[in-house]
Amino acid sequence: MKQVWVIALLLSITVGCGGAQTSKVEPAPRTQPTGSAPGAKTPDPEPWRAQRPPAGPASEVHFPVPQQVKLKNGLTVMVARKPVPVASLSLVFRHGGAACPPGKSGLAALTARLLTEGTKRHPGVKLAEEIEQLGTTLDEDAGRDTSSLSLSALTQDVDRALELLGEVATEPAFAPADFDRVKNEWLDGLRSERQAPERLGSLATLGSLLGKPHGSPVSGSPVDVQKLTLKDVVEFQRKAYRAGDALLVVVGDVDPSAIAQSAEKALGKLPQGQSELEQAFAAPPAPQTKRLLLVDRPGAVQSSLMIAQLANKRSAPGYEQRELLTTLFGGLFTSRLNLNLREEHAYTYGARAQNLATRSWGALLLSTSVRTDVTADALKEAMKELAQLKDPKLGKPIRTEEVARARADLVQSVGARLEYGQRLGSTLSELWLHGLPMDYYQKYPTLLAAETPESLAKVADAIDLSRLLVVVVGDRQQIEKPLQALGYDVLAAPPELTE
Repeated sequence: MKQVWVIALLLSITVGCGGAQTSKVEPAPRTQPTGSAPGAKTPDPEPWRAQRPPAGPASEVHFPVPQQVKLKNGLTVMVARKPVPVASLSLVFRHGGAACPPGKSGLAALTARLLTEGTKRHPGVKLAEEIEQLGTTLDEDAGRDTSSLSLSALTQDVDRALELLGEVATEPAFAPADFDRVKNEWLDGLRSERQAPERLGSLATLGSLLGKPHGSPVSGSPVDVQKLTLKDVVEFQRKAYRAGDALLVVVGDVDPSAIAQSAEKALGKLPQGQSELEQAFAAPPAPQTKRLLLVDRPGAVQSSLMIAQLANKRSAPGYEQRELLTTLFGGLFTSRLNLNLREEHAYTYGARAQNLATRSWGALLLSTSVRTDVTADALKEAMKELAQLKDPKLGKPIRTEEVARARADLVQSVGARLEYGQRLGSTLSELWLHGLPMDYYQKYPTLLAAETPESLAKVADAIDLSRLLVVVVGDRQQIEKPLQALGYDVLAAPPELTE
C-alpha cells in the first residue's frame, strides 16, 4: 500500500513539472519614451561620462628657503623648517669618489662605511646600541662629489642625535678588525655587481668617457680596493673631513638658533680649513672614428646598450635646457626613445636618457637592454631618434606639447622632493655643493617656462653624432657582424674598465 502511494506521488510531480501544457509568457513590449519616434535611440542620461575630464590648474610649488649660519670653525649649518615630529640630519663633506688618489678608487666610499662601525667612546656594537636608543639608523653614502652621514630622530632627541653625529665624524675608532671585515665584504659586493651587464656597461662607458680618476667607479675596482690599507682610510678622513668643506643640514620642526648652538658643541671639534683633493678634469680625446666598445658576454640573451656624450658641469649655464631636452627625449614613458624602442618595435621593456652633471663634468647618457637578435636594429633606431632630435629637417622637430609635458614632469618632481625630510635635505645640499642660490627651486618653474622648442633645438644641435661613445655588453659572436654592418669599428673594451 505504501509503494502505491509513493508511485502516485511521483506521477503527480512528473505531470506538474513537465507533463501538463503551460501557456507561453510573452515579454511585455518595450514602450518608447514620451515624445520619441519609433526606433530612436534612448538618449544617454549621463553624457558627461563620455568626455575626458580636463586637467586641473597647475599647482604652485613652494620650496622652502633655509636659514644658514656658519660655525666658528667654518662649518655651514642649514635649517629648513618642516612641521613634522621627526627631524632629518645630514652631515655632508665636499669630497667623494673624485677626490680619491690615483689607483685608490673606492677609498671615499670605504672610509664613509667604516665611520659607522664605531667610535673611540662607543666602539663596535656600542655605537649601534646608542643609535638604536634613538629609534633610528645611521646611514652613510659617497658619491662622486660628496661623502655624507645621516640619521633621523624625534625633535626632542635632536641634541643627542647631533652629539652622536659629531662623535662619528671626529672620533672614529677605525679598528683593524673592522677594517679587514668591511674590506672583504666590500670586495665580495664589487665582484657580485660585475655580474650584471648593465653595471659592466656603466663602468665601461664612464671609464672611457671620463678617464681616471673621474671615470673610476665610486665604489672602487676590486684591484684598487684590494690594495687599500687602514692607513689610507685614516689619511683620507683626516684630509677630507674638515669644517670648511662641510655642511650640516637639518629638516624638521626645530629652532634654527638652537640647532646652531647644539652643532657648535657637537661639531666644533672638526678641524678648520678646506682641502683641495680633486684633480682637475681633463676629458680624454673623443673618438675620431665611428667606434663602438664591446664587452663580450658569451651566451647572453640580452644586450646592454649605452650611448654617451660629454656636456657641461652642473653649475654651468644651460643645465635647465639640457634637463628639458633629455626629459622629452628619454625621461618619460611617452618620450621619443621609449616610444620607439619599446612601443613601436618591442625591442625592450624600457629605454631612458639621463642628464648627468657633477662639479667637474656633465654627460648625456642613453641606456637600455634589448634582445640579442635586435641589438644592431635597436642601436640604429636610437641613433635615428638622435638625428631627428638634432635636425628638424628630418621631419620630427621638437613640438610645443613635448616641451610642456617635460616641463610639467620636472616641476612636479620638485614637489616630490618635499615629501621626505632626507630627500629635502639632499636637495638643499646640492644647492650648497654647486654654489646655487638658496631660492633656486622657487625660481625653477620660471626658468623652465622660459624655454621654447627653438631654444631646445639649439641645445640638440650640439649633439655630435659622429663623436658619440657607444658601448654594448652582449654576445660578441651574435652581434658583432650586425654592428659592423652599421659602419662601426667594433673594439673590445679595455679589461681595466670593467675589472
